[in-house]
Amino acid sequence: MARHRDFISEEVIDKSIDVFLARGYEATGVKDIVEATDLHPGSLYNAFGNKKQIFMQALERFVEVSQFNLTLADAETAPPRAAIEKLFHDLIESTNQPGAAGRCLISNAAMELGGVDKEITAWLRKVFEKSEDLLCRLIERGQAAGEISSPRPARELAQFLSNTIQGIQLMSRFDSDKEKFQAIAKMALATLDQTD
Repeated sequence: MARHRDFISEEVIDKSIDVFLARGYEATGVKDIVEATDLHPGSLYNAFGNKKQIFMQALERFVEVSQFNLTLADAETAPPRAAIEKLFHDLIESTNQPGAAGRCLISNAAMELGGVDKEITAWLRKVFEKSEDLLCRLIERGQAAGEISSPRPARELAQFLSNTIQGIQLMSRFDSDKEKFQAIAKMALATLDQTD
C-alpha cells in the first residue's frame, strides 16, 4: 500500500521559494530545502525531484502567485492605465520589504542563470515574452480607449516598460531609495503620454 503524504505540495514549494530568494540558486543546497520544509531528503526527492526540478517548480509557482503576474493576468479586462500604474506601484512597494520578501525569483533567476542554464534560459524567455505580450495588450487597449495618448507602437512601449521594470528589480537588490524608484516609474509612465 502506498504511503500517505503528510504534506501539501504547494506549501513545500512556497517554503522552497523563500530559500531560493534568500540564498540564490547556486548557494542553496538540498539540505537547506530539507531544513525549511521539514521533509526527509528521500521524501523531498521522491515528491519533487532534484534541486533543479524543485527550482523549476518554485519558478512556476512564483509566476502563479506573484502580485505582478496576477495584475498582468487581467490584461484583457482591467482598466489599462490603472493596471500599468499598479504594476509599478506594487513593484516599488515590494522593493521596500526586508530581505527576500522584496525580491523577485524570476529576476533573480535571470541574473544568476540566464544564459548559463539552457533549460532555465528558455523558460525565462517564454515568461518574459508572455509578460511583455500582456503589457502590450494593456497598452493597445489603453490607446484604443484614449487612456494612453502616445502614438508609438504598443510593442515598443511594452518593451521599454518591461526593461524599466527589470532595471528597478535589479537595482532594488542593493538600493532601497523608494523616492528614486518612484521618479523612474513616473518618467517611464510619462512615455505613455508623449505625443511626438
